[in-house]
Amino acid sequence: MRVTLNRWTRPLLWLAGLLLKLNFATCRVTHLTPWEIKDRSIGVTWHRASIFFLYYTRKKKPAIMVSQSRDGDILSAFISQLRSVPVRGSSSRGGLAALKELAAGFKSGRFRHAATVADGPQGPPYVAKEGMIMLSVLSGAPLIPMIWSCDRAWIFRRAWDKTMIPKPFARVWMEMAPPISYPAKMSKEEMEAARKALQNQLEEMRRRLDALAGHRDPL
Repeated sequence: MRVTLNRWTRPLLWLAGLLLKLNFATCRVTHLTPWEIKDRSIGVTWHRASIFFLYYTRKKKPAIMVSQSRDGDILSAFISQLRSVPVRGSSSRGGLAALKELAAGFKSGRFRHAATVADGPQGPPYVAKEGMIMLSVLSGAPLIPMIWSCDRAWIFRRAWDKTMIPKPFARVWMEMAPPISYPAKMSKEEMEAARKALQNQLEEMRRRLDALAGHRDPL
């Protein structure tokens, strides 16, 4: 069941979203690899990085898979403010329906881009799930691993994913891996191997960028 936001919450979320966008606009971004988001592609990252990536990729207007929860409602409001498309579902609620909607959107041409997190919506952090690979298989669109880290950030210490939000004028480093395509049919063993490979790649990128930025996740 979807949670709805009341009329008092929405203006506050709009203001918070505006402040976030103003803050993000001050950040200095350095690309460590060529940064080209091609048509019919699915950006995938870790949950902690999602908020800044929503802002940074907003011009592509990607479809974003968001959980059916109150936190998901808040994130959906921010996504809509960026003129991207929230698609509701998660690994625990409505996930299959959301995957099918995203895949159908790619096949019909409604979506040219999508983005989601590999370890959401409830973690554990940095452990990839099969859902994003299934989305790639169903849609025929490749996954593009993306990671960023920065030298100064606010950290949501109580959040399971240790959400990061760059502080004003933070220096942000970004890396994008080559697209990953999967066969139309995969055995359980092939799916598990693909999941582990995606997890290992995202973790390798995260550790490299965290070391460059001097960032450490809080305990």
